Amino acid sequence: MGDRTRPDRWWTPVRVLLATALLVGVLGLVTKGPCAVDDGSRWFSEKPVAGGASYARLCASELPQEYAATGLAERVAPWSDDEGRWPVNAVALPVAALQYATAAVVHAVARPDVTARAGQDAAAVERDRSVRREAVAYTGLVSIGSLLLLLLALVALARAALGSEALRPWPSWSRPVVALMPLAASPLVALLVGVGWDLVGVALVAWGLAAWAAGRARVAGLVLGVAVLATWWPVAVLLPLAATALLRHSAAAGRLLVSAAVTVAVGGVAAYAATSGSAVTEPLRRWLEHEDGVGSVWAVLAELGVEASSTVIVPTVVGLWAFAVSVGFLYAARSGDVHQTARYAYVLLAALLLTGTTYAPGYALWLLPLAVLAHPVWRDLLWWQVAELFLVVATWWHLGDVTKPAGDTADVVYVVAIVVHVVATVWLAARMQLSAGRRGVPAPEQPYVLDQLGR
Repeated sequence: MGDRTRPDRWWTPVRVLLATALLVGVLGLVTKGPCAVDDGSRWFSEKPVAGGASYARLCASELPQEYAATGLAERVAPWSDDEGRWPVNAVALPVAALQYATAAVVHAVARPDVTARAGQDAAAVERDRSVRREAVAYTGLVSIGSLLLLLLALVALARAALGSEALRPWPSWSRPVVALMPLAASPLVALLVGVGWDLVGVALVAWGLAAWAAGRARVAGLVLGVAVLATWWPVAVLLPLAATALLRHSAAAGRLLVSAAVTVAVGGVAAYAATSGSAVTEPLRRWLEHEDGVGSVWAVLAELGVEASSTVIVPTVVGLWAFAVSVGFLYAARSGDVHQTARYAYVLLAALLLTGTTYAPGYALWLLPLAVLAHPVWRDLLWWQVAELFLVVATWWHLGDVTKPAGDTADVVYVVAIVVHVVATVWLAARMQLSAGRRGVPAPEQPYVLDQLGR
């Protein structure tokens, strides 16, 4: 009887966390199933507008077109236009490497005749049903890979949460592992898995924070540096982390920044050399020209008939960003409380995104881990995610002409969704501040932390 009455210890908190994340991720993949039928016809529809049916049916994803329309189907490497045959696939170098590696796996399984494809017209290759089947497989591989990266990141965070509290870049009052459950069970992950590469950046940031919490400042800088090379937003995590550590852990903050700077410099030089500078200049050019601006306050103004040129928007945004970064860094450095890093990072990133030229649906995933780590309160996180889900759906329907009225009338659903998103994001930041002020947990003095962070 003794063995039978013992509780089942196999289901540890970490395993429950992973099982929940896996269930949510699989649910998200299953919901993408109807989009993949008939060789992904809903992903490639061009009626009534380009990608209209995919947006209208909530099948929006950049991955199928990424494979079929950039030369990956012919083993053309990213940043190579194959002498003008394909448009340049302008992506960050780490993402480009992942794209090419994933496409290589698809080719190894499907074994397409790349030579025969190269002899066809590029438009015909893009419409070829075999190419579209491969694009569906490519999308599935990226989706599964992104989900696995998220699971590994959750393991790293959970292990860090079970360790010493002194170095955690999130509140010391949050319960280990349990506080990560809102991230594992996030409806945003279920909706946005398979839409793009955003989960890769999320996983890298989580690994970086976990490495810092484990006392490995150099490793944290390396991982966060790679994250910055993949996408710009981890800068909003790296700066508050270094700032909060300056007072009590200045040596560790230096190691963090040096490691990150060296990683970014080496990766940036490699990207510049491999792409003749395009990997550095092209994203900046597109941002300066205000291309594809959706989901932002500037999009609201455009819907209401207030057109602002790039010569007005860009200097305004640059000024606001410089102000936000300066104030955020100084405020975080003044606090000297490493436990508040996630909160400062959320506020800084939210300020950058709310004033930026665009807020694509996948951007909600950027804020998600910071929101969960800084304020693991289910009710508040769910309300905020409802607002983000509303914006994602409204943006897709707007792009698919579902809610967009005829003529020059504003899309009311789209405008309301953006306003609700802005209010919800600011409200969550306020809730974080109120919670931190109410608990008033000071950062403990830990003289031994300097040695622990020296690795």
